[in-house]
Amino acid sequence: MKRNLALLSILFCLLCGACQKKTISTNTFLNDGSVFMELPLATPNSYRTGAGTPGTAYWQQQADHDIQVRLDVETNTIIGSEKITYHNNSPDSLSYIWLQLEQNAHRKDSIRSREGRSSNELSYKGIEIQSLLADGVSVIWHDYATVAKVLLEKPLNPNETVTLSIDWSFVIPDKVALRMGFDDRYDAGPIWELAQWFPTPCVYDDVYGWNTLPYIGRGEFYTNFGNYSVAITVPDNHVVFASGELTNASQVLSEDENSCLQMAMKSDEVILIRGQDELAKESSGEQTWNFEGHQIRTFAWATSASFIWEAASIEIKTLAGEPTRILCQVGYPEEVHTFWDEAVAYIQHSIKYYSESLYPYPWPQMSMSYGKAGGMEYPMLVFCRGRTHQSLFNVTDHEVGHNWFPMIVNTDERRHAWMDEGFNTFINHYSLEAFYGVREHKPDVSKYNASAFISDLKPINTPPDLLQSRGHLSYRKPGYGLRFLREEILGEERFDEAWLEYFHTWAFKSPRPADFYRAIEDASGVDLQWFFRGFFEETLQLDQAIINVTQQQKKDVWKVRVTIENQHSWVCPVALRIHCADGSIHDYKLPVTIWAWSSKHKQSFEVPSPVSYVEIDPMKAYPDVNRSNNAFNIVLSRAAQ
Repeated sequence: MKRNLALLSILFCLLCGACQKKTISTNTFLNDGSVFMELPLATPNSYRTGAGTPGTAYWQQQADHDIQVRLDVETNTIIGSEKITYHNNSPDSLSYIWLQLEQNAHRKDSIRSREGRSSNELSYKGIEIQSLLADGVSVIWHDYATVAKVLLEKPLNPNETVTLSIDWSFVIPDKVALRMGFDDRYDAGPIWELAQWFPTPCVYDDVYGWNTLPYIGRGEFYTNFGNYSVAITVPDNHVVFASGELTNASQVLSEDENSCLQMAMKSDEVILIRGQDELAKESSGEQTWNFEGHQIRTFAWATSASFIWEAASIEIKTLAGEPTRILCQVGYPEEVHTFWDEAVAYIQHSIKYYSESLYPYPWPQMSMSYGKAGGMEYPMLVFCRGRTHQSLFNVTDHEVGHNWFPMIVNTDERRHAWMDEGFNTFINHYSLEAFYGVREHKPDVSKYNASAFISDLKPINTPPDLLQSRGHLSYRKPGYGLRFLREEILGEERFDEAWLEYFHTWAFKSPRPADFYRAIEDASGVDLQWFFRGFFEETLQLDQAIINVTQQQKKDVWKVRVTIENQHSWVCPVALRIHCADGSIHDYKLPVTIWAWSSKHKQSFEVPSPVSYVEIDPMKAYPDVNRSNNAFNIVLSRAAQ
């Protein structure tokens, strides 16, 4: 009995060993195909459809602003008073309203300061609110640094409005330029650039309710559309540029300046409105510039006595196909004249290019000012610097391009910076190509070196305040991804139709990533779940490799069998090129579905002569992290054997 048990034990061990050996030695290259599975997107509803479009019940709030503001140049203080008419277009009753107080990012109790990134503005008080009324009644409100909660006396019901009346002031920081600033380095006087300078309601939407993410500085803005009427009082030797149309030019300009401005509105050629000789270092009082801006998502302005003012206009077609002219104007100090002398032409190019290729520019003017802010965008106004003609054009085109993303398509930049910066970087690439033509220039979306970022393990769709490498994940990688999708995956015709459909559908509305994914899939007719998952939602990497090539002559043709392998976590189509001994080249595009069940794929091709060399991604357009295995030289392979 013991002997039988021993034999059974030995036999059992041998069988187990054999099974174990078989499991180790067999590699089937099977995969679960999870990269092709549907993304866990929100269920479509009457607000946002499965086709990626606004639903029949889509709504968004509106916040109209009537603002009077004075710049006290002696104390460097903004003194403002505003009436905000807040329209509750939602189906919900609101018992409170959240306000944005972004200047408080410099206060010592802000998250930005407590992260250790203080602006060193000692004892900085931020926005000081002297009065806050709701429909004429004083209300309780709570200050939480960059946001404030206003408790309403009674709920604001659907289709009702409430008027918030606010008096406030703040001292302009002079040690930091967080998307605005004070710059006093110029002979004719300082330059003030004002942005995020007034209390305004946070966005209440169908996805998150109140959007109250704090202003830390890495993420930008998510704001309501509204109509703005803004009166700006400054010293009478100043020029003001703003997010609106100047409505009292005859009152604030000399007769000659006003005449020149009217000429510029009809001229392709640049008109000098106020030159160096007309600048006055001293003021004799103050005057008020009035601006109107319709359906804009915020309001910014710049002012200085040192601004040389140049302007022209450019003709575009409206959505209805009617011709209209857009005023293009710049203000800059004499100290930067050598590389700002073509600035108006840069704006003209950008306005015309994006109007023709994407959506007609919907506002009457576009202004650009030089100052402390290196590059920042607002409706109808951008802040730029640049040290050469090329760098100034590049930053101008980028900032003006932002008037499409996110000023028309209103992105939540606090959560999805890539839908703003990445989309804009993408359209900038083609604008630069159109501007420079055959002239050498640095491309805005260059070929992508994925291996340089193989350790960057955060998805593109990560809130920017949680990113360290925002320039890579919010700008360059999504910009490249859209170019890759257009030029390598969908093709220009299919992509362009879907891209334009998405833009026009969401113009003056607020899409989310799920809306973008669904809109592109719906309008292109292509399943792109694998693409959006791997490139935007997860951190998958691509490594395509040629493992082996064999060939055999069959009568008048050569039959070549290529074995390729997907050696990392992401999948893509395969761009395969076969080089023959007779000099002929044969290109094949294998669909992404070859990776649906296996990471190894074999495929045969017929060519007219013996094969000498096979490669994948010959244009180096794919985000492959390891290009050393992208080619197979048959001559060298035979020599090695």
